[in-house]
Amino acid sequence: MLSARGHTWAGRSAAGHAMPAQATIPATVEGVDALLRFAVSHTVAVPNEDVWRVLGDFGREHHWTRTLSHCSRDTPDVRVGTVRTCRLPRPLMRRTEVREELTEFQPGQSLAYHLDGAAGPFASASSRWSTSPAPGRMTAVTVQGAFIPKNVAVPVVVWPVVKPMLRRLTMRVLHELDGYLRSR
Repeated sequence: MLSARGHTWAGRSAAGHAMPAQATIPATVEGVDALLRFAVSHTVAVPNEDVWRVLGDFGREHHWTRTLSHCSRDTPDVRVGTVRTCRLPRPLMRRTEVREELTEFQPGQSLAYHLDGAAGPFASASSRWSTSPAPGRMTAVTVQGAFIPKNVAVPVVVWPVVKPMLRRLTMRVLHELDGYLRSR
C-alpha cells in the first residue's frame, strides 16, 4: 500500500492496474464522503518502455499535450519529491498555473503527484498514472484522479458536472500521448 499525500493507493483492478483504496485523510467533510474519484484507461500501440521514455520525463509534458503550454521541474532528474510547475493555455478551475509534487515514481509502472493548493471547488487534488504491458507490444495506460471537496455541496452539485468533464479531458490527454508516441 502506498500513501500519495493524503490518498492511499492499493490493490489491482481486473486488468492489473493499481487502484486507489481509502483516503488516509479524514473520511468525511461535514458528514460527506471526502474522496471523489475518476479513472480512465486507454491502450496505446507502443511497448511499455516507449511509453515510459515520455511519461517518466516528469515536467516535460508540454511537449506532447496541448493541455499545458509550458512545464518545468525543480530537479535535473525525476524522483519522488520533484516538483513541476506548468502553465495552462486557459484557466481551469480558477487556475492558470499548477504546481505538482511527485509522490510516487516507479519507472515502467506508475507515477503519482499532488496538486499544491486548491483547485476551484476542491481543497485537494491528486493524480496517478499507471501502465501495464498488453498483448502485441501494446501498453494499457490508466489515469486516476482523486479530489477532496471544499464543502458538502461539491459532491452533490458540482461533481456530477465536473467528473464527466475531467474524464473527457483526461481521455483527450491520453489520445494526445498516443499520437505523440506513434509519431516518434
